[in-house]
Amino acid sequence: MKLILKQYLASLRERQELDAVLPDLLSNMGMNVFISPTRGVKEYGVDIAAVGRVNTQEEKVYLFSVKSGNLTRETWNGNTDQALRPSLDEIQDSFIPSRLPPEHREKKIVICLCFGGDVNSGIRQEVSGYEQRNTRDNISFEEWNGDKLSELIQQYLLKEELLPSSSQSLLRKSLALLEEPESSSKHFSLLIDEVLSNATDADSIASSITRINVCLWVLFSWCRDGENLEAAYLSSERALLLAWDKVKEHYTGRNKPSKSFDSILDTYQKITDCYVDRCLIPYVDLKYALSHAVHSPCSIDVNIKLFDVLGRLAVKGHWILDSLCKSYAEKPPTERESEEQEKLRLRLRDLTSAINLMTVNNPMLLSPYKDSQAIDLGLALTLLSNNSELDDFVQSWLSAVVDRCIFTFECNSMYPTVHNSYEKLLEHRNKDKTNDNYKNKVTEASILYPLLAVFCSLYKLDSASQDLERFAKDRLTHSTLQYWYPNQSSEQDMYSNSSTHGSASTDFPMNANAVLEHIKQECVNSDSFKSMSAVTKGKAPLVLTACRCYRYPVPFHYLEVFFNESE
Repeated sequence: MKLILKQYLASLRERQELDAVLPDLLSNMGMNVFISPTRGVKEYGVDIAAVGRVNTQEEKVYLFSVKSGNLTRETWNGNTDQALRPSLDEIQDSFIPSRLPPEHREKKIVICLCFGGDVNSGIRQEVSGYEQRNTRDNISFEEWNGDKLSELIQQYLLKEELLPSSSQSLLRKSLALLEEPESSSKHFSLLIDEVLSNATDADSIASSITRINVCLWVLFSWCRDGENLEAAYLSSERALLLAWDKVKEHYTGRNKPSKSFDSILDTYQKITDCYVDRCLIPYVDLKYALSHAVHSPCSIDVNIKLFDVLGRLAVKGHWILDSLCKSYAEKPPTERESEEQEKLRLRLRDLTSAINLMTVNNPMLLSPYKDSQAIDLGLALTLLSNNSELDDFVQSWLSAVVDRCIFTFECNSMYPTVHNSYEKLLEHRNKDKTNDNYKNKVTEASILYPLLAVFCSLYKLDSASQDLERFAKDRLTHSTLQYWYPNQSSEQDMYSNSSTHGSASTDFPMNANAVLEHIKQECVNSDSFKSMSAVTKGKAPLVLTACRCYRYPVPFHYLEVFFNESE
């Protein structure tokens, strides 16, 4: 375990990674952290400052200057603003005389050289000489390298009674199976369940989520080094949802459980950012690039993966949209946006453009094979409905999907079915699809056609709406056209998927004039959505993340603002 942790620490970057782990570690060691990493604030060489006791020593002030990886000649005293030696000089020349809080000035001070790796042998003499020359009665130096940090993490964050040997074994299995992402993420899910199982009060919940976050960082760093992020993506999604299921009753935004959840949410965002930026966005503008990247001659593989990726891009976009809306609400832009708002807006534009380009360059996204792919379509269309600049694209996409669905059904090709498994879809491809009994059986229910009817009506696609209505009347009379809405039990089961939940609205009207009024009324009647913890506590994209992860349709409540506009 120590070797695993050391490799993880060595792979962390300095900003928002290694310096994000340290405050939690120091707090669990019983220290009081009085300076945490803050971007854009000059702290004269100090990244983190804490006061407390290590083991049985007297109380001291610990001042950390953090660097990533191994300490090399370049990072020790090279031509860079981030070199360590100038930071140590700043601590002694500026921070200690003028920035140290008055209540700590009489205490002994330990300046900590903190890095995730080791000191390169070529500069060991220079580092040791610097420490000896500058050690005084009240100032000493310590090296907190990868070895020391991994020992402390084992001792205080992953100690035996908090992360027992069975959980450590699950983490090792998860890391060993990175090339089999589904197996890796299953072992990590078992680890999450085990760590959270005994968390009951606020403190134990905060502690458990912090430990899961550290384990998730370990998994992510190994995935990133191995250039295979799938296991980290799947694990982070489930870790986030289960963490919320535990913390939701204690979440206030300020207490320890809230901070622990916000930390794991930040880790989830980093993992999904890395996945989107490395695996998707560089290739969306290349014709068939993502289709080819599936590495399968079978169209079913390509179809399943592309719709899965579509859902992931859309969920990421919803998180960015939520952050942007909150920022606008807190600080309405008058003459111009703030730097943060501009950054979020440009990020959202990149993600929505990526969906546009991916669909244009991978026509498989016009032909859903599974009725449940309405979930991924719903995530994307709900996101794009917030951007009027892409209305033309959405209208053409919707029209094409409607045409393909009707055409494939009429010519007995790969039309959408209720089957979800790969094996069943393979069987479907080889079946005699002219058999009406078989055809009726595999299309006995649908959420896809109601979803298409809603968005065709919302975008005023009269021709596509009429085609859908005629198709449903002529060929889908045997099918239960329906949609799903959260109900009273959804709050209990949505984030853990512990049981089925929600209510279905059947006899869905396919008439363009009636469909929006129908779902508007259903949203009013099924008001459980608005009382869900994720919605009331400002984390609404959690519901969409759960929809993608556990395969539930996107609640139409996210479109309510557009129903009123369309009246």
